[in-house]
Amino acid sequence: MHPYLALFMKYTHKNLLTTILLALIIMSSCTNRNRALSPHKFIDDDGFTRADSIVYAIGDERDYKGTLRAIDSLEKRGELPLVRTIFYRTISYNLMGQHSTSLQLYSKLPGIDPKELKTQTDLDSYIYSYNNYLRVLCDMRRYDRALLEANHADRQLKAAGYDGFTNHHDIAQILGECQLYLGQDDQAVKSFEKALQAVNTRLATNHDPLDYRECQKTLNAIVKIYVLTERYKEAMPWIEVQDSLYNALEVENRRDSIFLDEMKADICYSKARVALALEHKDEAEQYFNDYQSTETAKQLGSIILSCQYLMLTGRYEEAAHNYQQLDRFLKEGGYKADFENFGRYMIPKYRANLLAGQRDSALRVASIIADYYDSAHVRQRKIDADLITTFYDTEGKERQIAEQRAELSQQRLWTAIIGMAIFVIFFIIYYIQRRRAFAKLNATNQQLILANERAEESSRVKTKFIQQISHEVRTPLNILSGFSQVLATPGIEIGSNELKDISQKIMENSNRITTLVDKMLDLSLVNTKSDMSCHDSVLPADVAKQAVEKSDIQRTEHLEFQLLLSPEAESVSFVTNQKSVVRALSLLLDNAIKFTSPAAFNSHQMTPKPGRVVLNVSITEQQVVYIVEDTGIGIPAEEAENIFTEFVQLNEYADGTGIGLSIARSLARNMQGDVVLDTSYTNGARFVMTLPLQCPENTLQE
Repeated sequence: MHPYLALFMKYTHKNLLTTILLALIIMSSCTNRNRALSPHKFIDDDGFTRADSIVYAIGDERDYKGTLRAIDSLEKRGELPLVRTIFYRTISYNLMGQHSTSLQLYSKLPGIDPKELKTQTDLDSYIYSYNNYLRVLCDMRRYDRALLEANHADRQLKAAGYDGFTNHHDIAQILGECQLYLGQDDQAVKSFEKALQAVNTRLATNHDPLDYRECQKTLNAIVKIYVLTERYKEAMPWIEVQDSLYNALEVENRRDSIFLDEMKADICYSKARVALALEHKDEAEQYFNDYQSTETAKQLGSIILSCQYLMLTGRYEEAAHNYQQLDRFLKEGGYKADFENFGRYMIPKYRANLLAGQRDSALRVASIIADYYDSAHVRQRKIDADLITTFYDTEGKERQIAEQRAELSQQRLWTAIIGMAIFVIFFIIYYIQRRRAFAKLNATNQQLILANERAEESSRVKTKFIQQISHEVRTPLNILSGFSQVLATPGIEIGSNELKDISQKIMENSNRITTLVDKMLDLSLVNTKSDMSCHDSVLPADVAKQAVEKSDIQRTEHLEFQLLLSPEAESVSFVTNQKSVVRALSLLLDNAIKFTSPAAFNSHQMTPKPGRVVLNVSITEQQVVYIVEDTGIGIPAEEAENIFTEFVQLNEYADGTGIGLSIARSLARNMQGDVVLDTSYTNGARFVMTLPLQCPENTLQE
C-alpha cells in the first residue's frame, strides 16, 4: 500500500461517511494498480514524492488544518499536481466534517483530462477521488448526479486509453444502488452482476486478506440495499455468495480473524433480517443469536445497529436499553444534529422508549429533537445552499449553456440530415413497394394465365383420355361381339382351325380389356398411395424373372429377349414391395414389346430388323438397378419427361392409353426409387429403374 493511502487509516471511527470513504481508498490502493487502469508506461510508474511524504507526516499527527496548509504551500511550489491536491484536500475536509467543501473540490474532477496525468499515482488519485465523489453523492441521495458523473468519468478514461471506470466492483455496486433507488431495477441488476464479476476476477489472482475484506464489503453493501428497499428475495442469492466467500477465506493461510468475525456478523445479521421478513421467525432468531455471539456485535456501532432487529421483533425494552448508549455513539462518531441523523437514530430511539413504556425517556428524546430542530433546519438549508452553489455555479451554467447551444446546433444539423434521409428512405420504400406491387400483379397474371393453360390442358387430356379409353375398349368389344354372334348362329359349321383362331382372338381381346382395367386400377393405386407396404425380402433376380413371366416377353415372336443378372442380383436380397416392383418392371417390358414391333415403325421406313430387348439387373452400394433396353423407335431427348405424364402418347395413332410409363414411375417413387429415360442411348429406348435396398416405411401409407 502507498504510504499516502495509509494517511487516515487510523481514524475510521470518525463517522459512517468517513468509514466508507476510507474503505474505498484502502481497497483501491490494495488492488494491483496495473490491472485495469493503465495500458501506458509512465516515466515514473510510482510517482510518490517528497511532497506526498510531507502530507503523510503531518496527517499522521491528526493536524488536518496543518495538512491543508502544507498542501497549499506544496501546490504553490508546483510539487503537487491538481489531481493529488484534490485527493488530499477532500480526505482532510471529510475528516473535518466539511463535506460541502469537499463537494466543491470534487466538482473540479470533470475538468481534468486523464490524458495529461503524468504518473501512476496521479492516475490512482484521479480514480479514487472520483470513487469517493460518487459515494458522497450517493449518501446525499443525489443518485441521478452520481450516475451522470460516473458515466462522464468512464468516457474520459476510455478516451484516454484506459479501462472503463465502472468495471471496478465497488463502483459498479454504487451505480447499482443509485439505479435501484431511481427505479431502474433492470439496470441495477446488471450493475450488481458486473460487481460480482469484478469480485471474482479480483479474487482469482489476489488472495490477500484485504482483498477478501473489500470484496465482502461490496457484497454486503448490495445485500443491505436490497434489505433497506424490502427486496428480501433478491437479497438471498447475494447472502449465499457471501457465505461462499466466507468459507473460502476460512481455509486461507493468511486469514484475518478480526475480519472473519466482522464478516460473520454481517452475514448473520442480514440472514436474520431476511428470514424475519419472510416470516421464518425461528430461523431469524437463530441467525440473530449467531450475530450476537460475534465480537463485532459487541462494538458500539453494532449495538446500535441491532436495535433495528429488536424493534422489528417487538423487543422494545432491549432496544431501549441499547439506545442508552446512543449519545456516546453520536459523540464519538462526530455526528451532527441534522435531519438525516434525526431520522436514522433519534426518532427510532424515541419510538423504542415509548413502546417499551419508558415515557419519561421518550419525552426527553422528543425534547432533544425539538431543541435541535431549528439548528438542524438551518444546517439543512445551508447544506442545500452549498449543494446548489456546487452544482449550479455560474461558470458551470455558462459552460452548460455553451454546450447546449453547440449541441442544439448539432441537433439541428442532424435533424435536417435525418429529415432528408427519412424522405429519401420513404421515396425508396414507396418505389420498392410500387415495384413489388407491379411484380406481384404481373406474377398473379402469369399464374392466372398458367392456370388457364393448365385448365385447357386438363380439358384436352380429359377429352383425349375418354377417346383413348373408348377406342381401347370398343375395339376388343367389337371383336368379341362379332365372334360371339358367329358362334351363336344356328347351324353354322366351323372348322377346327377356324375355331382355334376364333378362340385365340377372343382370348387376346379379353386379355386386352383385362390389361386396360388393371392399368386403370394401378393408376388409382399410385394416385391414392394405398395398399403399399415394404415387408418383402426378395432377390432382385427373382423379381426380374417374375416381371418377365408376367409380361410374357419371352414368348413374343417379333423380338429377341435377353436377361442379364449380376452375381449380387442372385445372392443379395433387398426389402421392398414385391408386387409393386414386379408390376412396374413388367410395364417397362410391355412398353419395350409395344415399341419394338413392326407396327410401331412408320410405313415409309424400311422394314425394321427384328427387335431386341435386354433386361440388365445389378446392385450398387445402396440401390438395385433395373435397365430395360430396346431397339425400338426410340424417344426424342426433349420428350424425356413428357412421356411420363398421364395419357401422353407421342404417336397419337398408336394403341394404348399412355399411362403405363406414368404408373411405373409412380410405383417406383412410392418406394423411394425412380424411373428415368437414358437420353444418351440412341439405338432405341433405355429406361433405368432404381430402388433402395431398404425401402423407408415412413414414406408409404398402408
